[in-house]
Amino acid sequence: MPPERWSAARTALWLGAAFAAGSIPAGRLLTRALTGASLADLGDGKSGSSNVARSVGFKAGTAVFVVDTAKAYVPATAARLAGAGENTVAALAITSMLAHITVVKGRGAACALGGCFAVDPAMMAIGCAPLVGGAVVHRHPQSVAATAVALPVISLAVHRRPAQALRVALLIAVLLAARLKGSPGAGWPATAAAWSSRFWLDRDG
Repeated sequence: MPPERWSAARTALWLGAAFAAGSIPAGRLLTRALTGASLADLGDGKSGSSNVARSVGFKAGTAVFVVDTAKAYVPATAARLAGAGENTVAALAITSMLAHITVVKGRGAACALGGCFAVDPAMMAIGCAPLVGGAVVHRHPQSVAATAVALPVISLAVHRRPAQALRVALLIAVLLAARLKGSPGAGWPATAAAWSSRFWLDRDG
């Protein structure tokens, strides 16, 4: 059965909810609750699960990763179940990512993962393999970059639907833009080496 047509008001309400979900600073809240310290003063100061895992503990980092992933996955998937079309589902996932990037000041990798699973689960059944492999061999930043670039191609190969691949590409473009922009105040890279470091290693240098 085709998805029902949503009104502009209903779509706006869901977009607002997705933005609110994406704005939840899970890493900072959990770190403050467990240690009383500010996450900005620990490790590399980033708000994501990797810094929480290094600075607070693996379990805390895992919890933050799950929450950050759910911030994009849950609104987008709930909207699909409620009858939203594919464009709306993708817009909700991207909105959650943008909130995480602009409000929480995170890179958005976990949100992007959740968004990709919501937008194209079949694609991610294939695309998650290099992510897991990268984590096993301790090359997680590189595997994220390589997988991100490959996902639109995987989507196109699986579905043969350019519109679906374009939705994935838009989501990935948001992720890569945040990654290349770097940490707040870092500015855009000025050298080829800095561009490479941002893209492959997710480092500001």
